[in-house]
Amino acid sequence: MMCKQYVCAKIGKSGCYFLCLVYIAEKNKKSKIDIFDLYEKGLKEGWFDNDCYMENPAGMMSYLFGKKVTVRHDVAGYKPKANEFVITRYELMETGVTYSHFVVGSSTTEYDPFGESRTRTKGKAVSTRVISIAA
Repeated sequence: MMCKQYVCAKIGKSGCYFLCLVYIAEKNKKSKIDIFDLYEKGLKEGWFDNDCYMENPAGMMSYLFGKKVTVRHDVAGYKPKANEFVITRYELMETGVTYSHFVVGSSTTEYDPFGESRTRTKGKAVSTRVISIAA
């Protein structure tokens, strides 16, 4: 087991996409997910790197839902269908640095892992990740 403080630091710094996926799974399964166990499993399975950069979000979601899940990129503002969920990527450019942040929802934010992130409130939506769950 990794040190929890280390895992918290990694997820806190760059795990917004990871936390959005966990939020969607918890909400739909109506059960809590142990993010420490999931972080360790995700590293072993190659779903993300140790900085939480998502390499295979569909693999992680398929594991969490126990069925096939696909993830694709689409334009900002995409309206999800009945079996879909949308995670929006925001960007904020400041003094030569581009910050990015992910939230659940498209036209309105359902869940922001950071609460009121500066990147979301001051930046602009640039794309979406569409999560589709097989029937």
